[in-house]
Amino acid sequence: MARRFGTDGVRGVANVDLTPELVLALGRAAARVLGADRFLVGRDTRISGSMLLAALSAGITAEGVDVVDLGIMPTPGVAWASGDRGLPAAMISASHNPFPDNGIKLFAPGGRKLSDRVEDGLEAELDRLLVGTARPGPAGAALGTVERHDDRQGYVAALTASLEGRRLDGLSVVIDCANGAAAAVAPDALAATGVDVTVINDRPDGSNINAGSGSNHPEALAAEVVARGADAGLAFDGAADRVV
Repeated sequence: MARRFGTDGVRGVANVDLTPELVLALGRAAARVLGADRFLVGRDTRISGSMLLAALSAGITAEGVDVVDLGIMPTPGVAWASGDRGLPAAMISASHNPFPDNGIKLFAPGGRKLSDRVEDGLEAELDRLLVGTARPGPAGAALGTVERHDDRQGYVAALTASLEGRRLDGLSVVIDCANGAAAAVAPDALAATGVDVTVINDRPDGSNINAGSGSNHPEALAAEVVARGADAGLAFDGAADRVV
């Protein structure tokens, strides 16, 4: 079969290329191959995120693995949570792509990149599930559950702690959140270090992620920095895993 899995995950137009059926099977494959009793899942602000979260969670819990729903979270925040808890994780996002796209990026336990061997195993198990030749999953009390846990403040605290007591008081910074996942964390993280923060494009509506904003279009940020006489400006993409 054609290879579906690459660069730690899958990506495409949500509900066209990246269907709930495919994502459910990917969730089952990830639970089987990555092997853990719990699995962390975060997402960005795309309208399709809720649908894909439900499908991925259904696949994971169908294999007897519990899901911890982290809610809206930057990709680096999901990796941090994976490292902090020593658990595998998934980020539902298409990063800097337009809002109709979405994707599933997987992390090995500890927030690590998947090895080629693990990627090959995921691809093989995904193929078996999609053609109906995989072994059946558990039933009854052996099924997994889903719980919601907001780790954003923990992530903010970890970012602040990385300065090892240093402060950024007196700095004026404009941040462009691209109406994406950065809006949930970046303003609080910078403010906690003493930065005077001005925020733009921090009102996601499910379809405005990356639209004329963020790292794809830093022009608005540049103009705001000049207009305010700020010291710096940071433009994130929708998943907050790149910045200009």
